[in-house]
Amino acid sequence: MPARNDMTLRDLKDVLRNIVIFERVAEKPSHYRWRLIGTSLTDVLGHNTGKMLEDSVPSELLPRWLECGDLILDGGKPLRFLGRVHLQGREYLHAEHLYVPLANEQGVPTFVMGLCRYTPRTSDSEDNWENEIASIPGSLL
Repeated sequence: MPARNDMTLRDLKDVLRNIVIFERVAEKPSHYRWRLIGTSLTDVLGHNTGKMLEDSVPSELLPRWLECGDLILDGGKPLRFLGRVHLQGREYLHAEHLYVPLANEQGVPTFVMGLCRYTPRTSDSEDNWENEIASIPGSLL
């Protein structure tokens, strides 16, 4: 697992606008802080860099966000998520995210880095979602 400081902004320059990084600052219960939100993502996620997730994510969605972060860090493997946006009146968007765990300086999985893509939905039909799944490594099932 790479460490957060193994990558520089220069390494990520081609995708930096679409990157998020959040850090688990406490466990049991978990608490996460936004460390970076790319400029093309702030319309959907807000200008929340430095804020805690519980201060910026709607309370009804927070448990799902925390569980996903824990799943990524505790599993130590990348995860891909597909779904719909349920934030800031952006429900007309599809979301596709790839999250990877990153270690801190001591080698402990602490950071989650995501590459996020949002595209407009073309239909409100549920039929479009029947064939879309989120990728979960078999070892986590």
